Amino acid sequence: MTGAKIRLAIAAGLFVGWLCWLAYLVATKNDPVVLSRSQMMAATHFVLANVTVDEQGRPENKVNVVRDLHPVGAPLAGTITVANIKDARIGGASDFTAGGPFLLPLTPIPSSSSYDLTPPPRSPGNEGALRPRPWVYRWDAPGVQRQFDELIAHRP
Repeated sequence: MTGAKIRLAIAAGLFVGWLCWLAYLVATKNDPVVLSRSQMMAATHFVLANVTVDEQGRPENKVNVVRDLHPVGAPLAGTITVANIKDARIGGASDFTAGGPFLLPLTPIPSSSSYDLTPPPRSPGNEGALRPRPWVYRWDAPGVQRQFDELIAHRP
């Protein structure tokens, strides 16, 4: 065998090994929940809340705050109104019926006592009419608490 054929065989073996490794990861690892960094940086309040659902399984606007994670001023407590919670996508659960608590990144609505789930900001150059849907994260999903602590540690 010539040197070129040996190098080709080694490269092919490494390539097949890499594909096997990727196949193993796909087969054994579940879908990870990744917090949206831009959403976390845009939000002003972060609460853990229990969300109740109606008969159709849709979330109700009134949520019960379990804990204010990063209070700005007076911590949020009790029951608050989240205006756009019905638009939320959920990380770490298929829907709100799975139970909570859920991490809600919030922004206060001006001249109101209600809050909005903070959507991820639009990307530069993508100034379309559609507003991105906000994310809500199941607090006990693997990696959510660690990611939150790392992201919020970098905020002022």
